[in-house]
Amino acid sequence: MKRLYLTLIRAIALLESTLCYSGLVLCSLMAFAQVLNRYILHLEIMWLGDLTLYLFVPTMILSISLTTRAGAHTSVDVFMDLAFEGRPRARQVYRVGVDALTLGIIVYMLPMGFKLFRHALKYPEYGTLVRWFDTSWIRQTVFLMLVLCALHAAHRVGTGVAALRKAPGAATEVTP
Repeated sequence: MKRLYLTLIRAIALLESTLCYSGLVLCSLMAFAQVLNRYILHLEIMWLGDLTLYLFVPTMILSISLTTRAGAHTSVDVFMDLAFEGRPRARQVYRVGVDALTLGIIVYMLPMGFKLFRHALKYPEYGTLVRWFDTSWIRQTVFLMLVLCALHAAHRVGTGVAALRKAPGAATEVTP
């Protein structure tokens, strides 16, 4: 069961990283193409800007869950270095506490995200230049991000507590 769980976590992490990195690279290439078209070829491709925006926004929203997985947005390293210098167990307890607080805030926000998700399903919103293009999926990405953040935060809390229980003398770094 543990093996299946860890395989699922790794698969989610791989899919998440692939979507975020490829979305960012694609957005950068499209923005570069738009600049080339506008200033060198003197052509304006109006829909390219909209498409770039429609891809950029969900990519950045999903990258929030990527940072939750890495624990990058919840830590203040300067404080940790000063407060827990030479005390790895206290540092680990602090990290588990921050991850648990993060999980609590995300769980609090899940009903609001689900409400936004349902509203986006019920009332579609269409693009500005491409009238038939439904952009509601951008708002639906917020709920997906919250679910992924909750999963990653719960995983970090679980692995942090397991690391604390395993080595009572010295805690080790938790990696997803």
